Amino acid sequence: MNNNEPVILGKVKKGGSGKPIVVIIIFLFVGGIVFLLPTILNYFGDYSIIDLVKNGELVDFINNHDTYMNGSISLKKDKNTTTTAIVKSYINSKTILNANKFSLSDFSLSKEKISFKITVDEETNLNNDYYYLILTKNSNILGIIRIDGIIKDTKTINYTFKTRLETTIEIEAIIKKYNDLDYPTFTLSSDESGLASLYCKDNTNSYEYVFDNNKLIRIKETYVYKDNGNNSDYLNEFSKYTNISNEVNRSGNTSSLVEDNYGFTFNIDVDLTTYDKKINNNYYSYNTNSNKIKFDMDAKGYDCK
Repeated sequence: MNNNEPVILGKVKKGGSGKPIVVIIIFLFVGGIVFLLPTILNYFGDYSIIDLVKNGELVDFINNHDTYMNGSISLKKDKNTTTTAIVKSYINSKTILNANKFSLSDFSLSKEKISFKITVDEETNLNNDYYYLILTKNSNILGIIRIDGIIKDTKTINYTFKTRLETTIEIEAIIKKYNDLDYPTFTLSSDESGLASLYCKDNTNSYEYVFDNNKLIRIKETYVYKDNGNNSDYLNEFSKYTNISNEVNRSGNTSSLVEDNYGFTFNIDVDLTTYDKKINNNYYSYNTNSNKIKFDMDAKGYDCK
C-alpha cells in the first residue's frame, strides 16, 4: 500500500447540508403569511381575491383601492354578463358609489331628504336600466331611489323621504340593478272585469295607470306647467306639448292643451295598443306588471295609491 494514497473514510450526500436552510425558509414564509393574514383580509374587505384574479381585476383593485372600498364596482364575469360586488358604504359628503355606467357622489343627507350627483364618462341613457340606490340602517330599508335620466355629464337627484328619518348617522347605501323578477309582490284590487287603476302624483304631474289583471293597458296623465316668467322657456314647452297633443289625437287617442293665466295644463288618455310612444320616463310598455310600476314610481318620489 502506498502511504501517499488518500484514504476514503466516508461519503457525504450531495445537497444534504442545504436541507435545514430550506426548512427554515419555508417556516418563515408560512409564518409570515399567517401573521399578515388579518391585514391581507382587511385590505380586500368583502372582495374575493380569487374572483379578482379570475376576472382580471386584481391590478385595477390595487390601483383604485379606495374607490373599490368606498362603493360597489362592477366585476366582469365573462363577455356577456356582469355582476356587482356590493359593499356597505356609509353615506356622507365624501362617499362615492360606482356602477358600471355611472358613479354617485356629492351626497347631502338630512332627516327629510337626500340629494346626490350622477356622473358619467360619456352621454348615457339610464331610463331603460332600472338602477336603484337603496338606503338601509340595521337591515331596515329607509328609502329606495331610482337612478334614471339621459345624462350628458352630470345630473342631480333630489328625493324626499316618505317617512322622516330618525337619524342620519351610519346610513348604509348600495346600488342595485333590478330585473322584472326582483320587484316585490303588489296586486291591485280589481272589479269583476279584472280592471284596476293605480294613481301616482307629485307637485306637477298625476298619472292613472289602468290594468287588466295587473297588466298595463292604458295611461292617463295630467301635467301642469307653471310659467316661470321666461318667455322662451314657456314657448318651447308649449310648442313641445302642442306637437305631442296633435300626434296623440291623430292616433285616435285623446289629448288636450289648455292655457290659463299661470301657464298651461296638458291632458292625455292613451290606449297602449294603439299608441306606444314614451312621452317621458313615466310611460311604461303595454302589459308591464303593476308591481314594477308601483315600485318604480315610488322610487321616483311619487305618491302612489
